[in-house]
Amino acid sequence: MKESINNPVVILGGNINGLGIVRSFQKTKIPVYVFIQDRDITRWSRFCKTVHCPDPKTDSFAPFLYEFCKGFEVKPVLFATADIFLMPLIHHKKQLDEVAYTPTCEPELFDKLIEKKYLYAFAEGVGVSCPKTKNLQAEELDDKAVEGMLYPLIIKPSVNITFQKTFGQKALLVKDDKELASFIEEVNKNSYVGPIIIQEYIPGDMTTLHTITSFVDKKHEIRGYSIGHKIRQYPAKTGTITAGLVEHVESILEMSKRFVKEVGFYGISNIEYKYDSRDGQYKLMEINPRTGLWNLSVLESGINLPLMAYRDILGQAIQDESNKEGKLIWAYTLFDLLVSLNGYKSNGEPEETLSYSQWRKSLKDYKKVDAIFKWNDPIPFIVDSSHLIVASIKRVLKKK
Repeated sequence: MKESINNPVVILGGNINGLGIVRSFQKTKIPVYVFIQDRDITRWSRFCKTVHCPDPKTDSFAPFLYEFCKGFEVKPVLFATADIFLMPLIHHKKQLDEVAYTPTCEPELFDKLIEKKYLYAFAEGVGVSCPKTKNLQAEELDDKAVEGMLYPLIIKPSVNITFQKTFGQKALLVKDDKELASFIEEVNKNSYVGPIIIQEYIPGDMTTLHTITSFVDKKHEIRGYSIGHKIRQYPAKTGTITAGLVEHVESILEMSKRFVKEVGFYGISNIEYKYDSRDGQYKLMEINPRTGLWNLSVLESGINLPLMAYRDILGQAIQDESNKEGKLIWAYTLFDLLVSLNGYKSNGEPEETLSYSQWRKSLKDYKKVDAIFKWNDPIPFIVDSSHLIVASIKRVLKKK
């Protein structure tokens, strides 16, 4: 490995999230490496080198990461893009700190934040509102578990590792007793075990879901942040963002400042709230102690959180960065278009389907940034778009 006077960056996990972090360092002379598995668009970026790594869910991942970091002349700085990478990074933090810098919270706090039963208790303790929630083990779930709660209900894992793989979605919306019974049957059929959350569903579409993405220093102060809300997600009720609008909400900032200070958080996070029109409050949904899928929207708003975290952990001076006035739209454009035209219908959500003109109108009012496309780094977009188009054609032919 080439020696560098700059501490390298090692990003654990690529694709859209990882690519956003890569581009946070493109104007520097900092070498960037990305751990990937299988097919990954970051391997086509000109601003990083990719490394094929073991499955992060296996015992071989942490030793592989340790040896990789040990090979540098100066310690690299580590960033995780998904929970499957973040968990081994956190739980082996003490050992990894010998060979790398990890700008993240300590394992004891991480375990409590990532498990939603602890997260909601934290939030309520500092005056941050949450939806009505019950915590239990999946194998304990029955019709009595939801007594005193109002349908519809969201059922999701306390820690989202195998839930999505088992049930096809990261969370499930249950509308009545019949759908609850069907889910219980699936739990038994798949022998699924582990802690789950049952939560009353707050009415409102995806535009009521707001996220603050921030960097919090070791004094537990927010030093850089950007706030935005979803325009669309897929699936519509419990899915992942496909388009979002960066737009400041002061009350979300103030709640988040109080929350991270009280719990003693450190590092980059994205905290999601949902606006409840019934009482006019923003209610905490989850915190991801890492970068999120649309982290590039923060960078395009003029706030470079990964570089801020990098400099801070190396003891370099940083300046506060924020965006209270500017607005922009982030979109995974081609995927968002395909989902809007046909994806919702195929997923049993026809009411969310848009015409092409309706889709264009929904994204027209502000500056736009694509999740992947950059003129100075176009190949990841070309590769990803070709995959999406081929997959779309295959679905059409299969229906015929």
